[in-house]
Order: sequence, then C-alpha cells, then structure tokens
Amino acid sequence: MKKDQPEAEVKPEMNIIQAIELAIAHELDARRSYLALANESDDPELKRLLREIAAEEAGHEATLRSRLRLYEEKHLLRDTISRYVSPEMCEEILKNPALLQLGGKRQQVTVLFADIKGFTAMSENLDPEEVVEVLNTYFTEMVDLVFQHQGTLDKYVGDALMAVFGVPVPLTHAATRAVECAVAMQRRLAQMQAQKRTPIKGVRIGINTGEAIVGNIGSDRRMDFTVIGDAVNVAARLQEWAKELEADTLVSEATFREVAGQFEFIPEEPVALRGRQEPTGIYRLQS
Repeated sequence: MKKDQPEAEVKPEMNIIQAIELAIAHELDARRSYLALANESDDPELKRLLREIAAEEAGHEATLRSRLRLYEEKHLLRDTISRYVSPEMCEEILKNPALLQLGGKRQQVTVLFADIKGFTAMSENLDPEEVVEVLNTYFTEMVDLVFQHQGTLDKYVGDALMAVFGVPVPLTHAATRAVECAVAMQRRLAQMQAQKRTPIKGVRIGINTGEAIVGNIGSDRRMDFTVIGDAVNVAARLQEWAKELEADTLVSEATFREVAGQFEFIPEEPVALRGRQEPTGIYRLQS
C-alpha cells in the first residue's frame, strides 16, 4: 500500500492587476536589457536594431500602463456609482460618462424624501450598536426599492434618505416610478414589522416634481453628483408636513398632475410650506 503523498502547497491566486503589473515590469526589464546590449555591441547595425527594439518595448509598456489605468479608473467609477444607482443604470452611465457631467444643468426631476417616524424617541431606548443595526437594515431594504424603481440614492440625512428619479439617466414617467417606490417602501416596512425585523413604527414620505439644478457640487477635495433647488425643498417640506397631518405619504400638486389616475389620493388643504409664500397643493397617497 502506497504511503499517502503530502498535499502540494496551494499558492494563492495572483491578483489579475498584479499579474498585469508584473507583465509591464517585464517589458521594462526587457527594454533595459536591449539598451544594455546595444551599449555593449560594436556592430553599428546591431546597435541600431537593439535600440529600435528597446523603443518598441517602451511604446508597448506605455500602452499597457495606459490601458491598465483606464481599467482601474472605470472599475473605481463602477464601484462608486453602484452605491447610488441600480446595476442596470450603472452600466448605462459607464457607457456614457457624460451623464455625470461636471457642470450643472436644469432638468425635470421627481424627488422623494423618506424619514423615520419617532426616530429620536426610539433611539433613546436602544444601545448605539442597536441603532446602527436598525438603520442599516432599514436603509438596505429601502435603497433596494429605490434601485428597483430606477431611482438614484442622492444622500442620507440622519435617519432620512433622499432619492431622485430622472437623473442621471433620463427616465420616462419618473413621477410614476417615485410614487410606486413610495408605495413599495410603505409595504416593505409593514412586512418588516410583521416579521418583527424592525422596531421602526413608520416612515413619512414627501414627493415633488419640478425643475432642479443637476450636477457635481462640492469642493476641489470632494464633489457629489446631486440635485438642488426649489423642487428639492418642496419635497423635503412635504415630508415634514406629513407629521402635521399624520400622513404616511404626501405628494405635491405637480406630482399629482403627472400621475393622476394611476393612484388613489385624498386632496388636502393647500398649505404655505416653510420657505414659500404661495400655498402648495398637496395630496395624501392612499397606499
């Protein structure tokens, strides 16, 4: 009976980027070798040939480095964008990076703000670690729904989130997608409550449609692709006003006009939202 042979040591797989960098290093070593041989040769023709080969190696090395850099930049861009949009939308942006233009432009969008009801009171009864876990679980579910409805996660603001529909990739029926998302968010939270997966008692949502300024905003050190303007402010104020009306989801008259007939609404009395002089028409979504 043969003695069992010791298992061969399994070497970890080389990272593909490291493998490419190693290949580039070999190109560099080869170029240096050709130049060294050229310096040692007394044959003018051979010296010229070796220097030409070295020059070709240098060009090849530069091409490899350029292509590797482009790959790494695209990989980093994909990793960054995928945190804010769905995989499908991410691929559309990578095909057309101009969608993430540095300059600003005015564009019709639908903005959704969602805020947890009674979060401060709830968090006072939980350990800090539990608060973070509750928020992470909640945001994971809600952002997944934003992506499913072709929205873009703009930012988190404490226990609230802001999502935008219609940017950076133009979206047909953006207002409809936003209201559908709000319905899905309310239903998903109800499911989580029934499954005892969250202590969150409810979420208030405000939705508005209008023209906003879209672009990369920030400093030289950090910039974020976001939307700003009155359309955003109204959505935020509607989310705040939902507390006064004890409503789950409120939409502006502008959004209501875009989705009329697709959902059931109850009209509320127009109200002068904070920061605005003229009354804003608002509608309570029956989800």
